[in-house]
Order: sequence, then structure tokens, then C-alpha cells
Amino acid sequence: MYVFGAILIGFVSALLSGMFGIGGAAVSTPSLRLILKTPPGIALGTTLPVTIPTAAAGAFTYWRRGLVDSKVAALCCSTGVVGAVGGALATRWLDLHYLMIATGLMVLYVSAMTIRRGTAGRGIPAGPDEALRALDADGGDAGGCEVVPAEEPDAVADSECYEVKVPIVLAIGFVAGVFSGLLGVGGGVLMIPGFLYLMHMPLRRSIATSLAVIVVIAIPGTIVHSFLHHVSWSLVLYMVVGAIPGAYIGARLNLRTAERVLYILFGALLGAFGLLFIVNEIISITSKK
Repeated sequence: MYVFGAILIGFVSALLSGMFGIGGAAVSTPSLRLILKTPPGIALGTTLPVTIPTAAAGAFTYWRRGLVDSKVAALCCSTGVVGAVGGALATRWLDLHYLMIATGLMVLYVSAMTIRRGTAGRGIPAGPDEALRALDADGGDAGGCEVVPAEEPDAVADSECYEVKVPIVLAIGFVAGVFSGLLGVGGGVLMIPGFLYLMHMPLRRSIATSLAVIVVIAIPGTIVHSFLHHVSWSLVLYMVVGAIPGAYIGARLNLRTAERVLYILFGALLGAFGLLFIVNEIISITSKK
């Protein structure tokens, strides 16, 4: 049951990662604690090496459709790796139980963000072909923005209605890296809002670019957590078995499913996980006193 549980956690977290551009740790970290009863340090550190192939599988699927902004990804990676190392090293001096509560609060934040975005519907197409229909209606003009043509027949059109400001991109990468190393997450939970609200990058491109960055910034955090003995490599192997197909399927679903519905359901799921996770850690702390 332990192996099956690890594979299932890897698959589900990667499926959601492929859909929404986060590394999957927002689901896998609390799942490791609640379902497999792993120690806090192992739950934090083990998610990072799993994130690397998970994000790579999703990013590759989006890249084939021309949705990854290579320049933004490279800039974010340059500062993200520095932040990831610093965040991972900081775990040596922090109480991991309280750090896990912080992870739960982060999950609740993501939950509120996704539910609000889904119910408001702003910037979220009602269906996967809505953006294409809008462009056709305007004769291919995206409000003065350059339309990036798809390289493959089934690729998704995207509009370049954003400006790449290097200081902002570098800051987004660094902060995401710190959170990646500190909380054992991919960092997409901060990158995607940064891309969306600070750069006005389209949603699908934000998700795709975030996954590409996560592949890189998860590496230094993985190395540091490994030296700190926070990684169970057997558990990583089991989770990766489910994670790679899960990420691919998730990315395909993102491209073909109405995002508004997915946002609402995913936000509700994260909210339930976040609440249960925080309560579990509080019980663990109080039981030791």
C-alpha cells in the first residue's frame, strides 16, 4: 500500500501540476504527511526531486505548442537558483513543524486565488477555443498585440500583450527560488501570479513558462536537501513513476478543457488539503507539549 500510495500521490500532484503550472508540491507535501506519515523534513525535501521530471514533462508538452517564453524563463532561472539555495539552507535553523504550517497557509492562499479567479472568470477563457474564435472575429488582430502562431497544427494561439521588464522578472525568479528551497515547492505558486499581474502575460503562457523555470530552480534545492538528509530517494522513485504520465495528461487537459471549471474545482481541493494539513501539524505540536 505504501508504494501504491506514493505512485498515486505522484500521479495526482503531477496531473494538477500540468494543469496549473505549479510543481505539485502544494498537494504532494501535505499528502506525504497525512497519507504516508512521513516526517516533516522528508515531506519537504522529497517533493523537490520529484518536481524536476514532473515540471519537465509538462513544460515539454507546452513548449511543443510554442507557449514557453524562453527569455523570461532564462532570466527567472538565473536568480531563482540563488534563492533556492538560500531557502534550502535556511531550513536548518527553522522549526520544520511551523514551516509545514506555513506551507499549509500557502496552500490556502493558492486555493483562494484559484477560486476567486475561476468564479470571476477574468482572463480565463470559457472554453479552449474561445481565444481563437475572438481572434477570427477581429480578423486576426489581438488589440494591437502580436499573435504568436502555433508551430504545430494543434498548437494554441497566444498573444504577446506583455512587456518583459528585466528587474521585475529577476525579482520574480529570486522570490520563487527562495520559496522553492524553503518550503520544498516548485515556486510556480508565486511565479504565475507574478507573470499574470506584474507582467500581464497570458495565462497559458504563464503556466508553461513557470513549469520551465521550475525544472531548473528545483535542482539546487534538491542538492541541498539531499545533503541535509531530507530526501527519501526510494520514495522519489515511486512518485516519479506516477508523476511523469500525470504531468503529460494534465498539460493536455489544460489545453483542451474549460479552465474556469478546472480553477474552481482545483481551488476547492486545495482548500480542503490546506485546512487538514494545518490542523494536523497543530495537533502534532500540541501533543508534544
